[in-house]
Amino acid sequence: MKEFTGNGDHALATMQSNVTSNQNIGMTGRYSMVCHDKDGNFKWAEEFENQVNQIGKILMLTALLETTTTLVGPFLGLINATPTFSPLDTMSSHAGWTEFTNYTVGGSAVRGTAVFATPTGNANATPGSNIVTATATAITYTITGAGGTVAGCFLVTGSGASATQSSTTGILYSSGAFGTAKITTAGDTVSVTYSTTATS
Repeated sequence: MKEFTGNGDHALATMQSNVTSNQNIGMTGRYSMVCHDKDGNFKWAEEFENQVNQIGKILMLTALLETTTTLVGPFLGLINATPTFSPLDTMSSHAGWTEFTNYTVGGSAVRGTAVFATPTGNANATPGSNIVTATATAITYTITGAGGTVAGCFLVTGSGASATQSSTTGILYSSGAFGTAKITTAGDTVSVTYSTTATS
């Protein structure tokens, strides 16, 4: 009779460590527009969220972290017809939409300059609930010529940005569209307000 025995060791190791969650920051923006006819009568109002383009996000971080960035603008333009957007859109390449240019700002055929007030925070210390908002003064666009369809807005800034209508220079920071495109006629005024919110 043969007898066999076996020996072995088994070890189980566990580790616990202090883990902190990542704190993220989210950027959102909103365009608010109100249209009146040439006699001052209300025609329509619209609010919509915008898409912050990849190149706009890069500009935001560059301006924050580097000292070599020269910002120009920002300038706010209007979008024509029925747009489609891509996060990779730039001022020189945005195949899904075109600029609407039948307007003047302050009597000149230029994009409006967005002038932002000092950002304000809600002083909430709870993660995910701290909100800082920056809002630009409303810009009035007076519709000229044949008028036409206004479908949204865009914001261009950065080195090389221009107030010249149809210019393709500068950094396309954001763009967005109405739920439904709006028809405008000569003499209408469209007031546009842009605000951006950071939540962390």
